[in-house]
Amino acid sequence: MATYKSEAGAILQPGNQVNRLSSFNTEGVYGWPGVEAFELIGYAKVSNLAADKASYKSFDLIVPSPDRRPDDRVRDNRTSLVVQASADRPAYIYGASIAIAQDIPSGGEPSFPASPVTADLGGTTGEFLLLGPDNSGSPYGVPSTQANGLAAASAIPPAAASSAWAQGVGDTTVADLPFWTSVTTLGIDDQDAANSMFYKVTADTTMKVFNVNGVTSTTVDGDGVFISSDDSDDGRAAYIICRVNYLRPAAQVEWNSIQGMIDFASQSGGKDD
Repeated sequence: MATYKSEAGAILQPGNQVNRLSSFNTEGVYGWPGVEAFELIGYAKVSNLAADKASYKSFDLIVPSPDRRPDDRVRDNRTSLVVQASADRPAYIYGASIAIAQDIPSGGEPSFPASPVTADLGGTTGEFLLLGPDNSGSPYGVPSTQANGLAAASAIPPAAASSAWAQGVGDTTVADLPFWTSVTTLGIDDQDAANSMFYKVTADTTMKVFNVNGVTSTTVDGDGVFISSDDSDDGRAAYIICRVNYLRPAAQVEWNSIQGMIDFASQSGGKDD
């Protein structure tokens, strides 16, 4: 497949953004002058049965291609969700969200698709799904005294109940937004400093989903996930949907930004004065 437009999304100016930012093209928007803002959305599809759950404990996130027909798709799906960053232009992750997909509308109302395609996600009661930065195949977790902003780059929905995560369950960033969480008449609580920080990365950083026993887990210590035999027989699957938001400094100023507004000689032999 051709990759001629790989990671080639525009940084849109306010006023010309008419659709959702393209995760596939890593498309950003100038929310503040000098700042590029990004939103990446991806998914992991789960279709294995309980017998194979031990092999399904961590997931790369697929960013779908905007070229929808798989038989002649110009651009393949991306097979990982990556926050782009460098030492010169670091990324500051401030938001994350995770959910189990649910067909809309629900309740058997006439809709497309005619039959539901989503399923509950089976798991071990009390275990969690953690969206966060990948640490060589393991999660970083979010320790209670984290001092680097990990809470801003992580999301974890409620624990599995009755051996499953029901369709529609989900959550937003562990730290909500990276602002001080305790501001009272007595001042700001320094214990909340961790949750007030963005998660800064200085190199391309992959975000993944991990099945874990708790939000502080630094290993993939869950039992694995699956779907029911009935859902499998009916052609359904569970989809873990994830969103990541981050900011980057805008690229350096360039000559093209001002060239057309600088005085120049109007004709051969002319002068600027």
